[in-house]
Amino acid sequence: MAGITEIGAVKVRGGEVIGEFQTLINPGEDIPAFITVLTGITNAMVIKAPSIQESFPALLEFFGSPAETVLVAHNAPFDMGFLKAAAKNNDYLWPNYPVVDTARLARQVLTKDEVPNCKLATLAIFFDAQTSPTHRALDDARATVDVLHGIFDRLGSFGVTTLEELKGFSTRITNAQREKKHLASTIAQAPGVYIFRGAKNEPLYVGTSRNLKNRVRSYFTAAETRKRIHEMIALTDHVDTIVCATILEAQVRELRMINEHKPHYNKRSRFQEKAIWLKLRHKPMVRFYAIQGNKTIAEHEIWCGPFGGREEAQSAMDAIHHHYMDVSLFSTHDLREITQGLNQKMISLSEEELFEEAANVRNQISALVRGVSRGHHIRALTSLAEIVIAKPATVEGRWEFTCIRYGRLAGSALSTPGIDIHHTIESLTLTAEVVVDDGSILPASSHEEVEKLLSYIDSEGVRIVSLKGQWALPVFGSTAPIVVEEQMHSRYQ
Repeated sequence: MAGITEIGAVKVRGGEVIGEFQTLINPGEDIPAFITVLTGITNAMVIKAPSIQESFPALLEFFGSPAETVLVAHNAPFDMGFLKAAAKNNDYLWPNYPVVDTARLARQVLTKDEVPNCKLATLAIFFDAQTSPTHRALDDARATVDVLHGIFDRLGSFGVTTLEELKGFSTRITNAQREKKHLASTIAQAPGVYIFRGAKNEPLYVGTSRNLKNRVRSYFTAAETRKRIHEMIALTDHVDTIVCATILEAQVRELRMINEHKPHYNKRSRFQEKAIWLKLRHKPMVRFYAIQGNKTIAEHEIWCGPFGGREEAQSAMDAIHHHYMDVSLFSTHDLREITQGLNQKMISLSEEELFEEAANVRNQISALVRGVSRGHHIRALTSLAEIVIAKPATVEGRWEFTCIRYGRLAGSALSTPGIDIHHTIESLTLTAEVVVDDGSILPASSHEEVEKLLSYIDSEGVRIVSLKGQWALPVFGSTAPIVVEEQMHSRYQ
């Protein structure tokens, strides 16, 4: 296949042509006959022309910044494919330009009764283009400009007035998406929770985002291709939002709402109470048993988990029951004896080339360590009467503060410029939810909420402001030791 033989481009702003770019390109190889027949460009015409490597800097300069320029082409994937390949082959970084394809748009706004096909020549005639396409680069670019303006006139009837709406406009958009996109028009650009609701105000779907407006709008664009979401949008009557001080608050609210209402179109977190745990029972014999939910487990009992399912829980039980040890010790403090024994067994089986059995032991180790590790971390946080943490907010110079009590998000706040940070913290702790320890392993929340909070605490930039109690993980448990005594930190800048 021949390389690029000619480049033509027209720069348009506000409907007016402000510049043109045209050059023949020496492809470095003979031009195939069919290309010469199609374009009229011969080997003799390009022999003194610059190579694509020599022309690329001037082309990129003409295009300008991707923050200000949108590339428009007819059958854009074809043209963009050649340009991106040329950039890669000649060690140029291709800027991430937004791209609009007039061929694709034409197929969406024109009917077969209007045009027999969406070839550039056909559309140029239909839209009375001032330049007829000739398969020469600049002529085709000029014709594409006129076709684009003709398509713009049609798009107005679809309510498409911005680049974002133009990019999202597609035949993949359902009628319900087009008809209901106004539901996102009054939503705030802030972190929070959004709830798609049906005609009876029932929650259909709950989600969260750092920017509610942008996220909800995306459901009404071509970016949303999930069939179940298309079905959900068809049933949607309105969209409610809850603006939150921090994205963590939004994520926790989302978990709680999904767990409470179990919206039909949410897949995850609907049945947090069905998680599988292991609990030690002494009758009729001392053994671990898999149970669903944590309501029957008290903090003083021997337990671990949750597990990813019954199969993983069974693997962990097999690991425990096949190796004698002090079960009360391993679940709370020391995993060394059981993991060392299992590792040695796995090595022995491998040396005997019993690889399937060795893989089973490996799975037992993984399941056990995962379940015990989750239990260690959950136990550490839910035993704390209160922990207040701080993290730099995405807005420079501000801080987000979080108050957690017995593993439950009790409150969050965002610092305000000009107001003493210590006043913000004091106000947060005074107004935060009162949480009571009921003696269970999850006194006031779900395991998903606790693990969401743990993930946040472990994220970059988080500092402990204050702590009531002792936050510790076992030295010989499934993770490295972390021990934090009751303390207060006062530096946030």
